[in-house]
Amino acid sequence: MHLDTNKTDSIVTNRLILAIGHSSRDTFRKVYDKGLILKPKNFSVGVRIEHLQSEINKAQYGTITKLNLPPADYKLAYHDKNGRSCYTFCMCPGGTVMPSSSEKNTIVTNGMSYFARDGKNANSAVLVSITPDDFKNDSVLAGIDFQKNLEEKAFVLGGSNYYAPVQRFEDFDNNIKSTFIGSVTPTYTPGYTLSNLNEIMPNFVSQTLKNGIKYFDTKLHGFANPDSILTGMETRSSSPVKILRDENMVSNISGIYPCGEGAGYAGGIMSAAVDGIKVATSIIEDNFIAH
Repeated sequence: MHLDTNKTDSIVTNRLILAIGHSSRDTFRKVYDKGLILKPKNFSVGVRIEHLQSEINKAQYGTITKLNLPPADYKLAYHDKNGRSCYTFCMCPGGTVMPSSSEKNTIVTNGMSYFARDGKNANSAVLVSITPDDFKNDSVLAGIDFQKNLEEKAFVLGGSNYYAPVQRFEDFDNNIKSTFIGSVTPTYTPGYTLSNLNEIMPNFVSQTLKNGIKYFDTKLHGFANPDSILTGMETRSSSPVKILRDENMVSNISGIYPCGEGAGYAGGIMSAAVDGIKVATSIIEDNFIAH
């Protein structure tokens, strides 16, 4: 659609690569209504956690070294006795927590690092696994509704002004609203609101986060620092639906090739790129055979 004229163009094609990303909710609903077969899949939700990068460096490298080492990173995972998992994702050394909402009146967080990775804080997603069994809803698109519900609640908790709700880990663990910022200052812009994130999360999410963060502290000293900052919510780590395709990468509608993370076939930038190569190769091979 042309935004200046409100006109639309139609492009006729016999092959369409549907690499729409995992935030294209309007497109998911449209292709489902048009007859593509979708099914719900596992995904994850959680928060961004921030620590002082200097403390992460100390935990990983120690304090006695003459080496000029880069800002330290980490990758951690926890599995509870009930089969629920918690893990860190997209760790950003010396980075910033970023606003990433794609719809009005929602808060969605993500993280990034500049090339120098020289920011004061380290951040990463801390995520809890979600399965279709967690919804009391048989809709194929129930996972999208679950995500959006958390994002809308985070918007309200933050003040309904696109400020993100934040909380010190000690307060989160004790289920009380934070009233001050300690040694770690949130990096989220445009701003933040001291909150109690327990108020907007299902109990199984908040409890698994608490257990996971405390377990991570046994692997990386200081991870459960009382002043660690949690910023809500991180909901877009992966797609909650999968657009089904066959061994030739084709959907149930001939000529449509679901591809990448949004279609449910990748879990990050590199795996999405690899899936794109696989789809392109399949199209090239099919075109070669046809000719």
